[in-house]
Amino acid sequence: MGSHETEGWTARYPELEAALLETARAWSNQPYTWLLGGSCGLLLQGVELQQAPRDIDVYADIAAAKALHRCAPGRKLDEPAVDKTGPYASLLSHYQVGECSLELVGGFEVWARQSWYRTQIEQVLAPYAYEAQVDSYRLRLMPLGHELLFNLLRGREDRYVPISLRIRQEPELHQPVMAAMSQHNIWTSRFRSEVEELVGFTWSEEIREDR
Repeated sequence: MGSHETEGWTARYPELEAALLETARAWSNQPYTWLLGGSCGLLLQGVELQQAPRDIDVYADIAAAKALHRCAPGRKLDEPAVDKTGPYASLLSHYQVGECSLELVGGFEVWARQSWYRTQIEQVLAPYAYEAQVDSYRLRLMPLGHELLFNLLRGREDRYVPISLRIRQEPELHQPVMAAMSQHNIWTSRFRSEVEELVGFTWSEEIREDR
């Protein structure tokens, strides 16, 4: 989908850069699709954060997550296990990479606000992923559309407001992936209206039904 310049962040977060570099070395040549998300992904896409990134979140489909675990960077802290916490469900595994914690999230889905959203990395999100340069490696990032919807579902105003401001700067770049997520998941009319108010464009042309 494109790339973002990330000059300047490495000097501010040297431990994070080192951990991302080690992660890229471990997984860049693997035939499995994974995307960097969470606060790291937001930082690398120019979203203003109130707090510095504390850990690394990587998303993959379930089969890919299982395969990536076998060649994971750093120290393995556990084995992949199904985790159901509140409205969330995923296949989770954890690693210590240098001074940073890494969480590998497989097949993430969330039920909240009468809506259902699941991350489909290979089919839906990866084709729209931005790339960021870390040393000689290119990291693919979770689209900001995902980050907006996820944080709105969990009520993180400190996240979804700055994300929406970043999307508004280049709406034409984010509309396609948001349209895809609209079609592949279940959303209420109220939630759709909130999304459109945040981003300033029509999220979907589908016929809407109140739930």
